[in-house]
Amino acid sequence: MADSLAMIPYNVTGGLAEASNSLTEAKGNPALSYLMGLGSRRSRVTMRSHLQQVAYLSGGHDIKSCPWHMIRREHVRSIIEMMSELGKAPSTINTALSAMKGVAREAWVAGRMDSESHHQISDLKSVRGSRLPKGVHLDDVAIQALCSACETDETPKGERDAVLLHLLVNTGLRRSESVSIDIEMIDRGRQSIRILGKGNKERLVFLPNETFLKVMAWQSRLGRDVGPLFPRVRRHGVITDLRITDQAVYFIIKERAVQAGIKECAPHDFRRTFATNMLDRGVDVLTVQYALGHTNLVTTQRYDRSAERRLEEAMKRI
Repeated sequence: MADSLAMIPYNVTGGLAEASNSLTEAKGNPALSYLMGLGSRRSRVTMRSHLQQVAYLSGGHDIKSCPWHMIRREHVRSIIEMMSELGKAPSTINTALSAMKGVAREAWVAGRMDSESHHQISDLKSVRGSRLPKGVHLDDVAIQALCSACETDETPKGERDAVLLHLLVNTGLRRSESVSIDIEMIDRGRQSIRILGKGNKERLVFLPNETFLKVMAWQSRLGRDVGPLFPRVRRHGVITDLRITDQAVYFIIKERAVQAGIKECAPHDFRRTFATNMLDRGVDVLTVQYALGHTNLVTTQRYDRSAERRLEEAMKRI
């Protein structure tokens, strides 16, 4: 950015939670206002990370000290070029661009950026290109090993974790969606769960019979008809009424992966595996899009690796 941006001293501050508690501070900072307007905690964490990098690239700032209202089109283009030189993937750059456009809009709404500058930033096109998808596809052997690691733990925690993993791999739920499930959201007649996903959008997720039976058995173990489906379990197997967090899901999967002898395994791999399996079985992409709660069909199509697999099989026969 311009030299005037680099003149502001670097000042390390607290996280998003601290900033969100101060409405007055957010109103004076377009970046914080933008983050507060996002629909989910996970989105706020993701976009905050991108904005933190943008602030640093702009001259060693942090989110609070960066003079966002002074950003102009040439600054944004410079940031995009720097990220490209750092080897960032097009999708990562485009997410950062989306965040910068959102911040510029907040600055314009607050009257701290003129309409022409806002329009010039919002008119910037996305970076073209793509990268091979990251993550792994969990085959049947890996899934069975993960579930066995849970089931050999003969405690409420082991039973809870087994149900959680079954649900993730057979429904494609986001981890934030899985931990938000309350027992009263389960429709036993239709073997479905009402999910409130991104963008405050509800959808029905249907459970395979085996997964549904495991969920019902776990609910019987809980001994109640309301409250979180996946509560915290304290030492000595004491089940609480407190909901586990989406971060806890990450640690649960990491712990069970170590026990199962699996080197690479992350929460999103369960969602990726579900989507890939559905597409490989010939389920149409619109149905998979609904199941995953995607707004954009292109996002769902990224999980389709059928052409890649056909090419791999063809090359093996040569």
